[in-house]
Amino acid sequence: MIAIFGNHQDPHVQEIHKRITALGHDCTKISTSRESLQNTSFVFSHTHGQSAIQIIQNRNALCINDVKAAWALQPIFPLFSTAEQSFSQELKFWFFTWRESIEAVYALLERRNALLNHSIPSAIANQNKMRYISAPLARVLKQPRTIVSNHRESLLDFFGDGHKPVILKTLHQMQLSLAGEPTMLLASIVRRADFLDFQQTNECPVLLQEYIEKSYDLRLTIIGHRIFACKIDATRSDAGRVDWRAYDLANTPHSPYDLPAEISEDIIGICAQLKLDYATIDLCVTPAKDYYLLDINPFGKYLWIEYAIGAPITDAIARFLIGKSMHPQLCI
Repeated sequence: MIAIFGNHQDPHVQEIHKRITALGHDCTKISTSRESLQNTSFVFSHTHGQSAIQIIQNRNALCINDVKAAWALQPIFPLFSTAEQSFSQELKFWFFTWRESIEAVYALLERRNALLNHSIPSAIANQNKMRYISAPLARVLKQPRTIVSNHRESLLDFFGDGHKPVILKTLHQMQLSLAGEPTMLLASIVRRADFLDFQQTNECPVLLQEYIEKSYDLRLTIIGHRIFACKIDATRSDAGRVDWRAYDLANTPHSPYDLPAEISEDIIGICAQLKLDYATIDLCVTPAKDYYLLDINPFGKYLWIEYAIGAPITDAIARFLIGKSMHPQLCI
C-alpha cells in the first residue's frame, strides 16, 4: 500500500494517485486539509509493545502499518486561512491536537523507512536557508554573499559603498493576505537608503543577498537520482526579471535544459547530504556560466513545469514510490 498525504484539492495529490493506480498498485489519499480532518476518524493504539494507527476518511480505512511507501506533499494544514482574521481557542486546541496526531503518523512511517524524504521534521528544517547556506554542500555551485540580521549597522555594512543592488528575501516562504486575497512575498531589490531608519529593537532578522546578474534561471525537480531541469528566462519580463515567481508567463519562456555533468553531480550530492529523495531547487546562471544555488524546497510544486516542458515528473515520482513500497531500503 502507498499513501499520499496532502490537501485533497491539490492537483499534485490527484495526479500522483492517478498514476500509481494506473500502474496497477494500491494507493490511498489522506487529505490533511482542515475541512477533511473535520470528517476524519483517527485511532492510535499501543498494546503489548506494538503501536498502530488507523485513519478513516471518506469511508476508506487506512492502517498505517500496512503502508510501505508514503509521501507528504503538505505535511500539515495552516492553522487559519488568509481570509480569516481571528480564530477561537477551541479551534487552536483542535489544530494543535490534530497536528500532534498527524506527526505521530509520520513518525511511525519514518521508523519503518516508508517516508519519501525519510523524516518530515528534517525535511521541514531543510527549508531554512541558513541551514543549507552554512553547510558545505556544493563543490561546483556557488552561493551569493548573504547576511541574516536585525542589527542595523551590520545590514548597512553589507551594502558596502551602496552602489551595488542587493536582494531582500524572506527566510521562509509564506502566504499573506492583501485586500482579502492571498499573496506571496517575492524577492526585491533594495538600497542602503532603505535601511537608514531600520529599528533593530522592533524588527525581526531579514535576509539580504548580493544581486547576481543572471542570464536565466533554472528550476530543478529531483526525484531519486533523476533531475528534470527547466530553463526559465524572465529577462524580458518587467514583473519577473528579479523573481520569476511573479509568473508573468507570457513574457517568461520555459524550456528543457541539459545540466552540465558536474552540476548534476553537485545537485545529487546535496540531496544525499540532506537526505532528500525529492526536492525542487532553484539556480541562476550568469553570463560567465557560473551556477548559483538560490533555494532548496523539499515540498516544492512541480506540475506547472511538467505541463510547460512535457517532463514526465509525475510518472517518475509514482515509479519511485512503487519501487520504495517493494524495497523499503530504497533511498538516495
